[in-house]
Amino acid sequence: MSKVSYKDQQVTVVGTRASPDKPLKMVVKAGAYEIVLDKVGGEAPSPIEYLLASHAGCINIVGEIVAKDMNIKISDLKVEIVGVFNPSKLMTGVGERAGYREISVKVFVKSEASAETLREWFSKIRERCPIEDNLANPTPIKSEIVKL
Repeated sequence: MSKVSYKDQQVTVVGTRASPDKPLKMVVKAGAYEIVLDKVGGEAPSPIEYLLASHAGCINIVGEIVAKDMNIKISDLKVEIVGVFNPSKLMTGVGERAGYREISVKVFVKSEASAETLREWFSKIRERCPIEDNLANPTPIKSEIVKL
């Protein structure tokens, strides 16, 4: 593994309501891409579904990076993530917490690597995955409101 020095990177996304008649639907610009979000059961995935999708995508990307570092070949990969969420706090302001109470991850992997090597591979993914890091550890959030 090379010892490359990296600098902090800033990632910016900007979301706007899709339309006045659909106030829960939002279009978020992320670089050259648009991501559409809606309420659970709406016309697009919800933010809480995107959170789990981000985690799955991150496991895939970091998995390839780690496999290359470990000199192993991953032929196929499937990630299944289940989050347990109680909407009470979201909907009423009363409840334990607004976020997931638990997230379970299963990674199905096809590889000629041994089970022990794959356990080591997955452990390294978990250490290096930015999404898992943000989910597992507190991250300071600076917020402000600006009147339009």
